[in-house]
Amino acid sequence: MGSADLLAGRYALEHIAGHGGMAVVYEALDTVLERRVAIKYFQTHLLAEPVLVERFRREALAAAKIVHPNVVAIHDIGTGEGDRPFIVMEYVDGPSVAELLAAGPLAQERAAALAAGIAQALGAAHALGFVHRDVKPANVLVAQGDIAKLTDFGLVRADGERAPDGLAAQLTADGAFVGSVRYVAPEQAESGLWSAASDCYALGATLFEMLLGVGPQPGAHIGASDLDAELTAIVDGLLVVNPQRREADAVALGDELGQVAERLRERRLGI
Repeated sequence: MGSADLLAGRYALEHIAGHGGMAVVYEALDTVLERRVAIKYFQTHLLAEPVLVERFRREALAAAKIVHPNVVAIHDIGTGEGDRPFIVMEYVDGPSVAELLAAGPLAQERAAALAAGIAQALGAAHALGFVHRDVKPANVLVAQGDIAKLTDFGLVRADGERAPDGLAAQLTADGAFVGSVRYVAPEQAESGLWSAASDCYALGATLFEMLLGVGPQPGAHIGASDLDAELTAIVDGLLVVNPQRREADAVALGDELGQVAERLRERRLGI
């Protein structure tokens, strides 16, 4: 295959691995470094939407700053034919949590461990002033070793940074609709405001679904007597309506979930 047949003279697109609202995801080969990568390639029909193009660009630039074992790494960005932007990402050889849930709820130990990884990924983003805005099972990949990898960052500055020409206001208005309703915090749905606390709500909704197999309704409590009491208390605490009463320290949350997962593992092994 000649360089003219490669994306940006380097990447061999092999097959479509998934579709998103703004992009098609390809499994590909980086012919320079000789490794598998995933490439998120912007949808051609959306090129006439400058706000979406800019959001895609911001996602790449922001996510590239977050270096963490539980975050899908960004390797490169560029543009293809017709100035169609793309993002080159770490290739994760494993299913999404959404795909796992197609077979039913996860074991409590596994759910707690995966949620702990998601929380640590969010903590790394929050430490840089970013929020994710769309934490949900489909955006968590499970790598070898059952390692959670958070992806698809529709990132913005949590401090409300404004971009040139009023773009931040457009992204804010558009951002009110970012995210799947089942996982969106009440304050985010009502006002378009997001924060570390709204990310933590989405993590709670995701963990709820991992444990029960269905997502929560607004104001839901897990209320399952056969589940670990500490784990259900964490979920219920994350789903409270008032964000000021919700855990917003994702790193501390990840530590707590990790301890629960370890305790459940020890109980299973009879340690």
